[in-house]
Amino acid sequence: MSGMLHQYYQLPLELGKIVGKKEMKKCALKESIAHHLHLMLTTAFGELLSDEQFGNRLWEEDFDNVSYRNKQKEKILLSLGTTIARFEKRIEKVRIEMQVQQEETPFGVRDPGMKRKLAFTITAVITATNEPITYRDGFFISPLAYN
Repeated sequence: MSGMLHQYYQLPLELGKIVGKKEMKKCALKESIAHHLHLMLTTAFGELLSDEQFGNRLWEEDFDNVSYRNKQKEKILLSLGTTIARFEKRIEKVRIEMQVQQEETPFGVRDPGMKRKLAFTITAVITATNEPITYRDGFFISPLAYN
């Protein structure tokens, strides 16, 4: 089955091209899925006005409270799994892993030191092709910063 059967637009969308009715950049199916998973990870519930169920509960958590970290992790993974199942129908057999890591910020950063990082690995199978896909993403918390 051809990967170009459907056309997927590359993110971020260039709004000037849409208004100017110009050709938008396209991407492959795997890249489109990766963009969508990134949006699901970085969106809080209620942030997408057209569907308040899009997103995950990660943004409702207090990461400074370490007393319930395992329960917190379970809630986040369940929330993210529900969102992926609901909004990303192009993949199945989804497995999500989340690791909380301590990482030293790179030299030259304004406030160098150790920061907590959430690292996500999402593995799945593309429904149409039965091809495996692995998506990795991560960001620093306390304070939040994208990786």
